[in-house]
Amino acid sequence: MKKALVLSGGGGRGAYHVGVMQALVERGWMADGQGPDIIAGTSIGAVNAGAIASGMTIADLEQRWKHMHSEDVHRLSNDMPAISRPLMRFILRSILTSKAGGGEEQIEDELPEADRQLGSVDLFSRLRGIFHITPFRSLLDTTPWRQTLSRWMDFKRINSPAAPTLLLTATDVRRGTLKVFCNHEPSGTIRDTLTIDHIMASSSIPAIYPWTKVEENFYWDGAVLANTPLGPIIEHAGGDVDIIVVMMTPWDADPEDLEEQLEDMPKDLAQALWLTLDWALLASYRASFKLLKLYNRIADAAQKLEQAASQTGDASLRWQGRMPHRVPEPLVIAPKHLMPLEWIVDYESDNHDRLFDMGYYDAIAALDKRENDAMLRELLT
Repeated sequence: MKKALVLSGGGGRGAYHVGVMQALVERGWMADGQGPDIIAGTSIGAVNAGAIASGMTIADLEQRWKHMHSEDVHRLSNDMPAISRPLMRFILRSILTSKAGGGEEQIEDELPEADRQLGSVDLFSRLRGIFHITPFRSLLDTTPWRQTLSRWMDFKRINSPAAPTLLLTATDVRRGTLKVFCNHEPSGTIRDTLTIDHIMASSSIPAIYPWTKVEENFYWDGAVLANTPLGPIIEHAGGDVDIIVVMMTPWDADPEDLEEQLEDMPKDLAQALWLTLDWALLASYRASFKLLKLYNRIADAAQKLEQAASQTGDASLRWQGRMPHRVPEPLVIAPKHLMPLEWIVDYESDNHDRLFDMGYYDAIAALDKRENDAMLRELLT
């Protein structure tokens, strides 16, 4: 049976993936420095998936995360009007500047005195004027992220037969369709020659980051349409596959529990954006999970039709087209509680350490439960 790992999006929370993968290596589910047979990733999941497909060990990936800061990921957009830059730098100071980079004090010093005293009406008027002067594509520029990830990835290995199959999802800006980039065909031949552009395309958050051009097309973050790309896994591997999905939102929690965990309404625009992203990512996976259950029901029906055709000799009962095969429901590894909204853009080592531990212990708990459930089923049969 093939093994497939699905890594969801979630920005700075992606350190959670690293803790999960450490547990998977320790339990023998995947080999360190090699990965499982198939890895599918969206957004930050595409980043971590690409690192594993590059042959990076879990220890190496952990060190890369520990030495990463906000300045290594993004900066204020270069095409933003010059008049707006001091103000926008101040508004986005917690996203743009890490503790290692000098903290908020450095940004405060760069802001003109007149702008520090802006009231809400003046601020709105200034912003409205800015947006009418010179249109710009995104708030932030990801040139630092491209440079950082170019040092992480070994594309020679990714595009070689030695690498696991790597599936990266992106959203076609002009067509509104999901694009799946893949280094291998099921037969083992090369399909897409993956580059840093494909990684960037999968993690180009609309409005926050600029879209990415790959060949003649433009792409946004794959999470817009498929934060947890189960469909591409099923299409690539067929029915005989053990799938583990890693999410950073409690996917099966009761809505009332989620409301209690949230504690309060978003306090500002940034938190509202991050909460919107959380709910969109959660809805994406729930939709994928429902489709998987429906696919399995269709597969069961197809098998029964084939049996009936064989028993009755009525060829009209046979399934037309490719026979669908039942896919075992994936093991989902996810936190029990909502993560703080600001963790999506937190690229500080203290938070990464916390996420490493969370991912590791959540994975151990999920693997133990699956093993115990399997033993119980054997005892009852």
